Amino acid sequence: MIAPPARLELALAPTPILKLDRLSRRLGVEVHVKRDDLTGLLESGNKIRKLEFLVGEALQQGADTLITCGTPQSNGCRAVAAVAARLGLRAVLAIRGARPTVSDGNLLLGRLLGADTRYYPELEREGAPGGADVVVETLAAEVRARGGRPYVIPESGAGELGALGYVECAVELSEQIHHGAPRFDAVVITAGSGGSHAGLLMGKQLAGLPGEIVGVPVTAPGERVREAIVRTVSAAIQRFAFAIEVPKAIHLLDGFQGAGAESATDAELGILVELAREEGLLLDPVYTAKGFRGLVETLLRDPKALGQRVCFIHTGGLFSLFPFKDRLRQRLDREQ
Repeated sequence: MIAPPARLELALAPTPILKLDRLSRRLGVEVHVKRDDLTGLLESGNKIRKLEFLVGEALQQGADTLITCGTPQSNGCRAVAAVAARLGLRAVLAIRGARPTVSDGNLLLGRLLGADTRYYPELEREGAPGGADVVVETLAAEVRARGGRPYVIPESGAGELGALGYVECAVELSEQIHHGAPRFDAVVITAGSGGSHAGLLMGKQLAGLPGEIVGVPVTAPGERVREAIVRTVSAAIQRFAFAIEVPKAIHLLDGFQGAGAESATDAELGILVELAREEGLLLDPVYTAKGFRGLVETLLRDPKALGQRVCFIHTGGLFSLFPFKDRLRQRLDREQ
């Protein structure tokens, strides 16, 4: 067994749990939100919980440079840049795609925070053969050649070490319930790489978190996400000797991937606008709007599908809103 690295305290936690009163009345189900979009400002969202462990290991290894890969609007890349600036480290970001004519949202913030930002058009298609692993290892070799000490952070903080961030989130949520927060029938989270979902499943067993853990895949097909969750939990059991089991059933609300990563359909923009007006809560178009749409449409079809009391974990991503400003403005202008 390898003990997990010391956890850095980077996130503002515990994050609050808020009931969405008007939406709950409309759906006939109590819908609450755990505000992991409030884990910080530049560090906001689920990635910072993962980075508490990943960057903890980087510092244990004496790293002075953090390297990661992602799409132009990657929340993970922006969070890595923010943490690097906060801790006095270098950040190198390998961006999937050509350099855009205009930097916006997360990409603009990464550059503003001083990250060395490189562009790779050949990586634009996720899963391109040879791809990101070769690129980040080449960047790491470049850092070493200059006398630096690189640490490569997996894309999106994926893997068993990053998943510990959401083991901690499950422990936090369990403690909040113990101290008076509602006992939820289901805890719903948007699933990209599946790492956060895997962490919640492990935390459910380790901390006795009540309720079913439900994921909404928003980029990859459900079966691929399910396989990634199983791999992550299995790897954590082997690495950290957790006395838990790989879940036999993994509950996903599939079919809400929309137009894929970096894109949003009119339906997803619609639910974003609707929730902003109904509850004063902002989602991002690329991830949380898709996940929340999956939750709402499931409950509209069957209000009893997930029990009487549901908690949606808001995993942040607000800065991804700004590249959609023209489409949102056009939508709002049509209403006048």
